[in-house]
Amino acid sequence: MNAPLRLYAADRSALAGPSEGPIDSWLTRLVKLVPAEIVAVYLAGRPLAAARFEHTWPVACLILTIIVRAFGTNDGRGPQWLSIAISAVSFVIWVYATGGQFLTIQVDTNVAALAVLVWTTLVPAIWRGDPARRPRIAAAA
Repeated sequence: MNAPLRLYAADRSALAGPSEGPIDSWLTRLVKLVPAEIVAVYLAGRPLAAARFEHTWPVACLILTIIVRAFGTNDGRGPQWLSIAISAVSFVIWVYATGGQFLTIQVDTNVAALAVLVWTTLVPAIWRGDPARRPRIAAAA
């Protein structure tokens, strides 16, 4: 199964030789961990939800983040739950950074914008993903 949002780290046990499978760079990890598609959905729907669903719209989009990321990180071994949690936190920070609020909790927009900068810089440097899968060697007949 294709998992376009799953992160793969280098196998640190191999000190030399070519890499085995995909290895994500810092920039690739950054792109995969920020739920830009759901941030766009949130921003597009926010004016429509302002009157009646102001407090539930961010929650609905957070649930969408979890669902989309669960499907996008599932490569047959199951979803990559740490990446999903990081994306969920990223989404909540982005809600605050764009002037929204989550569950009636308000955060200063400038503080949230600074949190976006720190979070999106550090997290991809720390979380590198699962070790790349080793190719299966067919048994000799």
